[in-house]
Amino acid sequence: MTFRSRCIVALLWLVSLVVAGTVAAAQVRREAPAAVISGSDIGFRPEGWKGKARTGTLVVRINGEWVEAVDAVKTLRLKD
Repeated sequence: MTFRSRCIVALLWLVSLVVAGTVAAAQVRREAPAAVISGSDIGFRPEGWKGKARTGTLVVRINGEWVEAVDAVKTLRLKD
């Protein structure tokens, strides 16, 4: 192999590395966690707008992580 052909092979190899790195970087999710408006352990995660009103989800902090709060629905038996 001549010096020129070795340089071309090395250049093609470097270009393939750059292309592979670009494709791999494009596959990574770069989604930041949503901001939470909060007190110490109870918060509100804004998600959008409905007219002039802010919509979102109530969250609670458990072990340092924000978790969606769910209503505890209780059924009561009606007396006759």
